[in-house]
Amino acid sequence: MKKHLLVAVSFILFFTASAQWQNQNAALMNNALGFYEMSIVDHKTAWAVCYDGINGLFSNRLVLDFTRTVNAGNTWISGKMGNDSSLQFSNISAVSKKEAWVAMHKLNGITGGGLYHTTDGGVTWSQSNAGLIFDANSFPNFVHFKNKNKGVAMGDPNGGSFEVYTTNNGGDSWNRITPAHLPAPLANEYGFISGYYAVDNTIWFGTLSGRMYKSTNFGKDWTVNTVDPAGNGVYEIAFNDDKLHGVTHVRTATQTLLYSTTDGGVTWTNLGIPPYWKSSRITAVPGTNALVSTSVIPTNQGSAISYDNGTTWTELENTAPKAVARFLDEHTGWAGGFYFLGPPFSGGIYKSEINFQTSQCHNSKVNPNAITSTGPSVIEQNTKADFVKIYPTPANDVINILLPDSPVITTYVISILTMEGRSIETRKLQSSKLYQVNVSKLTTGSYIIRFTNNGQTVNKVFTIAR
Repeated sequence: MKKHLLVAVSFILFFTASAQWQNQNAALMNNALGFYEMSIVDHKTAWAVCYDGINGLFSNRLVLDFTRTVNAGNTWISGKMGNDSSLQFSNISAVSKKEAWVAMHKLNGITGGGLYHTTDGGVTWSQSNAGLIFDANSFPNFVHFKNKNKGVAMGDPNGGSFEVYTTNNGGDSWNRITPAHLPAPLANEYGFISGYYAVDNTIWFGTLSGRMYKSTNFGKDWTVNTVDPAGNGVYEIAFNDDKLHGVTHVRTATQTLLYSTTDGGVTWTNLGIPPYWKSSRITAVPGTNALVSTSVIPTNQGSAISYDNGTTWTELENTAPKAVARFLDEHTGWAGGFYFLGPPFSGGIYKSEINFQTSQCHNSKVNPNAITSTGPSVIEQNTKADFVKIYPTPANDVINILLPDSPVITTYVISILTMEGRSIETRKLQSSKLYQVNVSKLTTGSYIIRFTNNGQTVNKVFTIAR
């Protein structure tokens, strides 16, 4: 049941991130560590677990380090998850500033491991129901707690089916989901560590045989759908709040591809390798339509953002490698990169300072393309925005702007902005039915065009594709 790390993770240099992220010191006491997974409890509290940043996820190096903050990242407190040199983190699910759960697997793909729990900020950890939930033949992939009491855990097939457990009493006891409620695995089908996503009671996890399992009742019943007919592995998963729009990474022997869905994961579209997309990790930002991708690969490091379900991406920065990013909402998020011991290297944690296009659920009744001058927010109804038409989108060199008829001469202020709200160009135009705007100098990605007239503002999103 040995798993292989398809993308080697390594580093040589450390750089300071751009203004999209605030660098914070992870306060670790171990050199050359990376951050594989994070869990955010509230606006002040977050936990992050480490891995071997030099040799990759499945190295022989003992890495039990974690760090947490309880004051919004002003300071981070490091610790270790026990001292069992045979274990390695699969993921972490934090419940409070003091309480967290981790799924641990054995090094080198050997079976074993289990769930471990702390209630004192990580000073001490205890294994949950050893031998009853996960045993010597198990490979735990993730644990996820919706709140203090309700949790779900998943591992590779053991005894003929994937190991999926649920608890309603804070982990005091766990119930394994029977094969009658869980579609059978294919031959040699496995999951991947932290290869899942959850929105409320809906949970998805991918398999290395090109499929994705889904539960809409927090793990009690499951269905399965094919993502990649060729059977390549499904790794990273992210879904927006509507539980319909989502993306996943499919890794072949030579490349990572991005797939998208608009029906909750029943059918999937291969988006290939979009420009500026970062192919290591991906996450959704609750309360928005945003997806944030990150990468530690030197030729593609940094972070990028998409507001159209992964079709187009805008690079946020490429100055520092980031292995993972997680968000509580548009105001609170962190990313983990690499930690280096000793001056001038330190840091490793990045707090988000991204200005998101907010309140942008795909099924929202408000205008999904409206932003304010100080940053994205909803300011108008769709009916107002529909008076302005722009086409084509995606565009190449020119976009056409169709404005409503006006009985009097009036002036429109038209601005082009990045998705983060930074103004690129502003011009004043006298009212007319149709304008053409040259956009040949814009790079591939998504942009906002803003129309202001008589105190009213309408914002529309368009994309450049070449």
